[in-house]
Amino acid sequence: MQLIQRHLYFLLLLLLLTACGSKSTKDELSKELTSVKSWAATAHFVGDAWIRKAVPTSYVKQTLIKTQEELKTETETLSKLSIPTANRSAIFKSLQQLQDTVSQMSKAVEKKNYQAVAQQIQQLSHQEQAIAKLSLTAGEQL
Repeated sequence: MQLIQRHLYFLLLLLLLTACGSKSTKDELSKELTSVKSWAATAHFVGDAWIRKAVPTSYVKQTLIKTQEELKTETETLSKLSIPTANRSAIFKSLQQLQDTVSQMSKAVEKKNYQAVAQQIQQLSHQEQAIAKLSLTAGEQL
């Protein structure tokens, strides 16, 4: 009888540890996607401020470079998480689009092309919304 109880306790402990591991992945995914959303918002904000001539071009360039670096870091971190395949491809596709937009925005700032920056800001708005939706759905499925 004691042997059966030990096995049951062991199985219960194993089940609890597995559940905690899933929650950890969910928390980590949520944390990383929140960071991605924050960097997208930063690029959006600084681009908008630049169009209004409220910040110097050098500041915008530095901020966009930092944004690109951080998005790359977030992508690397997310690639190490156990994310379901369907969510994984959608997340990485969105991240790539976001990185492309910030890169295009950076080039437009370099050329002082205000109209192109405004277009990239519109893209950022859509991408911020997409990342927010992915964050909700991916978190629910873990």
